[in-house]
Amino acid sequence: MGISEPRDLDALREGLTRWVRSWRPDAGDVAVAPLAQPATGLSSETFFVELDWTLGPGRGSPSEHASWVLRLPPGGEGLFPSYDLGMQGRLQRTLAGAGVPAVTPLAVEEDDSWVGAPFLLMPRVPGRVVRADKPYLRTGWLAEAAPAGQARLHGEIIEALARIHSLDWESLGCDTIVARRADGDVEADGEDRPGWLAGEVEHWARYLAWAGEGKAPPIFEEGVAWCRANLPRPEPPASLLWGDVQLGNVLVGDDMGVSALLDFEMASIGPAEVDLAWFVVLHEMAVVRCGGDLPGFPGRAATVATYQARLGRAVHDLRWYEAFAALRSGAILVRAARLLARLGVDDSWLTHENPTIALLAGLISD
Repeated sequence: MGISEPRDLDALREGLTRWVRSWRPDAGDVAVAPLAQPATGLSSETFFVELDWTLGPGRGSPSEHASWVLRLPPGGEGLFPSYDLGMQGRLQRTLAGAGVPAVTPLAVEEDDSWVGAPFLLMPRVPGRVVRADKPYLRTGWLAEAAPAGQARLHGEIIEALARIHSLDWESLGCDTIVARRADGDVEADGEDRPGWLAGEVEHWARYLAWAGEGKAPPIFEEGVAWCRANLPRPEPPASLLWGDVQLGNVLVGDDMGVSALLDFEMASIGPAEVDLAWFVVLHEMAVVRCGGDLPGFPGRAATVATYQARLGRAVHDLRWYEAFAALRSGAILVRAARLLARLGVDDSWLTHENPTIALLAGLISD
C-alpha cells in the first residue's frame, strides 16, 4: 500500500456513489460495498470497488453488478512531486487501441470535488499480481509454478515490452500524452548536441536532491556524475516507454500468460534501452535478494537476446542504461526512506543498505 495519510473510506465511498449516479443517470439505487485496498505499490493508491445499481426506480427493477479498480494519487506526500492520472488513463486507452494489453479506463475524472482528488477508474481484470515486497523468486505462487509457466510469463512480458517500443508513437499522438523533457535528436546538421538522455539525467539529479533531503548516500551523486560524463553517443531512436517495467506491474492469468500491464505513471518517450535496463536491473536486485532466479527464467543474456530479436535491432550501451536504472531506482528508494522515517519507521536499510548501492557502484566502476 502507498506511503501516505489514511483516507476516510466512508467519505470516499460516498463521493464515488455520487459520481456513479452522475455517470449513470439511469441508475436507481446505487450500493458501493466497503472498499478493499490491495497491499501492493508504494506510489498511487489503489482500491477494489464492488458495487450494484438498479436500472430504474422501485423494487423489482433489474440490477447490474460491477467490479472496478479505483486509482488515486497518494493522500499525502508521495514518491513523486506530482501525479498525472489523466495522462495514465489517456495512455492506457491509446495502448489498448494499439493492441497492447493495457486496461482501457472506464473514466478519467479530473474533477477532485467527487472524492477529494482526481481519479482513474478501470474495470477489474482477472489475474494475480507478483508481490514485489515479498521474496517472490523463492516463495509464493510464481516460485511454485512449473518452469514452463514461468518461461511463458517472462516471454510474454518481453513480447509486450517490444510491442510498446515498436509502436509508431508519433502517429498515435503519444507525444501529446506523455511528457518529453528534452529533444531526443542528438545528431543534426553534423552537430552532436545533448538529447533526451541528457535532459533525463538532469531531471533525476533534481529528483535525487528533492528525495534525499541532503541525506542520500554519496554513491548516487557519483552515479549522476558518471551518467553525465558517459552519455551514449549516438542516442538510439526514440520509442514510447512504459516507464516501470517489472514483474509486480503485470497481471498474470491462470495460464501464466499476461492478462494486463499496469502502472504507467513513469511513461515517457526515449530510447527503448531505458525500459529494458529498468526491467533487467530490478530483476537482478530480486535475484540477489532471493539468492537465485527461477528455473523458468532465461537469465540476463538470453533476455537481452530475445528482446533484441523482438525489437528488430541491437541494443546499445546497455551498461550505461543499467547504471541509469540503478540510479533512478535507488533515488526512489531514498525517497521512500524519508517518507517512512516521517512515520517513525526505521529507514536505515533503505538509506544505508539500499539494494541499488552495490549494483550502481559496480556498474560505474572502471
